[in-house]
Amino acid sequence: MKKLILFTIIYFLSFSLIKAQNESAQHVSAYQAGSYQTGLMNIRDLADPGAGIFFVDYNYWNNSNSFYDRFGNKVSGFEIDLSPIDPSLGTTTLDLSQQISGYINVPVLFYASKFKILGARYMASLNPVFLSSNYKMNIHASRTDTTVISSGNTGGMGDFSFIPLGLAWGIKNKLDFSFFYTVYAPTGRYETGASDNIGKGYWTHQFQLPTYFYFLEKATALFVMPTFEANGEVKDSDVRPGSRFSVDYGISQYVTSWLELEVLNGHNWQISDDKGNDVWWQDTPLYVKDHTSTFSFGVGVWPWEGRLNVRAKYVMDYGTKQRYKSNFLSLSAIFIPNILSAGK
Repeated sequence: MKKLILFTIIYFLSFSLIKAQNESAQHVSAYQAGSYQTGLMNIRDLADPGAGIFFVDYNYWNNSNSFYDRFGNKVSGFEIDLSPIDPSLGTTTLDLSQQISGYINVPVLFYASKFKILGARYMASLNPVFLSSNYKMNIHASRTDTTVISSGNTGGMGDFSFIPLGLAWGIKNKLDFSFFYTVYAPTGRYETGASDNIGKGYWTHQFQLPTYFYFLEKATALFVMPTFEANGEVKDSDVRPGSRFSVDYGISQYVTSWLELEVLNGHNWQISDDKGNDVWWQDTPLYVKDHTSTFSFGVGVWPWEGRLNVRAKYVMDYGTKQRYKSNFLSLSAIFIPNILSAGK
C-alpha cells in the first residue's frame, strides 16, 4: 500500500508539473541559454578565406545527463514530505536521472568577395539548421523501489541564421581581424508552454570580433573572439531574455601541410536581467544569471589539397551554473569549388 501511495504521488507530481507548463501561456521557460554555444566552431572558420564561394557542413551529436543549479551543484533529486498523507512515510528522497541526446546539422553557404570595403573583404553566409532530440527522465524512490519514467522526442527545422555583414582585414600574414554581424530568426517551431519546441521563439542579433595572430608563416594561429548577443521578445509573451557575452580563445597548429591540431576554450555569461511582465521566475531562486565554460580539442585534415577539409572535435562543458551540462562530438567538412575565387 505504501508503494502504491508513493507511486501515485510521484506520478501526479510529474503530471502536474507538465500540465501546468502546457496550460499557462505565461510559462515561458526560465532557462534561456542564448543562441551561441562556445567551443563548437573550428578555430580558423572565421579567418579570411580568400575570395570565393564555400560549402560547409557541420554535424553535432549532443549528450547531456545532468542539470546544474545556481551554485554549480548537480541536481540529482529532491525531497517531499509525505507525512500528512501517511505519517510512517515521513520525508522521502526522490532520485532524479535524466538523459538528453540530439543531432544537429548545419549546412552553410559562405561567400567571400574579391572586392574590398574600407580595405576589408566582404563576407556573408546562409545557415539553416535541422535537428532532432530525445529525452528520458526517471524519478525513483529508493525507499520503496518505485520508479516513474517519462520520455519523448522532437525534430525538424530549427532557427535559421544568416550573416548579412562580415568584414575581414589582414596585415602581412601576421594578423587577421574580422567583424561579423549574425541574425538568428525564430523559424523553428515554438509555442509557449509546449514540450516539443525546436526554436527559441525570439530574434537574436549577434556581434563577433574574431582575431588571429600568426606565427611560422601562418602554421601557428593564436585566436581570441568576443561575442555579444542581444535578444528580442519571446513570441506571444512579454519576456525579453537577457543579453549574453562570450569569449573563445585557443591555438591552431599545422603539424604538416595537410594535418591541423587545435585546442579551444570558451566562456558564456548572461550579463543582463530577463525583462517583461511574464518573467514569472523573477522572485524565485531560478532568477540568476547562468554561466558555462567549454573546452574542446580537434583535428583537421586536407584529403584533397586546397579543395576539401574534414575536421573532427570533442567538446565538453565545465563550470556550469543554472543550465544543462553537455558534451558534443562534431564532424565538419569544407568544400571549395573554386567558384568566384581569385586563385588558390
